[in-house]
Amino acid sequence: MEQMSDRGKNWFRNMTTKEKVEYIWDYYKVHIIVSILVIYLLVSFTSSIINRKDYVLNIALIGKYVDFNGQSEFSKKVTKELIGDPSGKKQTSVDFYRLVKGPNGNLTLDPASTQKLMARIGAQDIDVIVLDKNNFDILARQGAFLRLDKVKELNLTELNVVKIEEDSAEVKPGVYGIYVGRGNKYLEDLEYDYSDKIIAIMSNGQHKDLAIKFVKWLLDIK
Repeated sequence: MEQMSDRGKNWFRNMTTKEKVEYIWDYYKVHIIVSILVIYLLVSFTSSIINRKDYVLNIALIGKYVDFNGQSEFSKKVTKELIGDPSGKKQTSVDFYRLVKGPNGNLTLDPASTQKLMARIGAQDIDVIVLDKNNFDILARQGAFLRLDKVKELNLTELNVVKIEEDSAEVKPGVYGIYVGRGNKYLEDLEYDYSDKIIAIMSNGQHKDLAIKFVKWLLDIK
């Protein structure tokens, strides 16, 4: 009896390494898998918290083309010039929405860009937009833009502004956009077709102070 008892106590010790591994896997594989998943989720969650970026200025560019490498550099430059967060947590987001030729030959937003742009506007995820006159008129009639002649920080003298003349339930007469014009050193580097575009500030944007600073910086408004 004593020998059998000792043998029973030592059965695991007497196994080969392979047998031990197989035994542990057979009896504890559920616990092992769950433990691995928990560790993975904790690491992923911790990493996402540590590396999470806070986009405090969201810029939308509508046009025919843009250099995507330049887009990234432009975002970094705006972040450095206007935000200057040493930690790198607060950043600028720059998104591009493509214009394509429609059935009538006129330029229009492609369907994917239209869907994404409308969703982001509805979610208050855009602060500043640079766009063509046709899309400006459509959005302006819906009250999408901030009235710029009411912004005391913006000196609109000698700028080519875009006015809404007719009064409506959504929009009061006033200045709601500014033509970017030619010779913009920042947008030239971006290779963005900006010369016929209008810059406007979204009325439902969450970072209006930074949006105003961006417009002044981009257009060199003193």
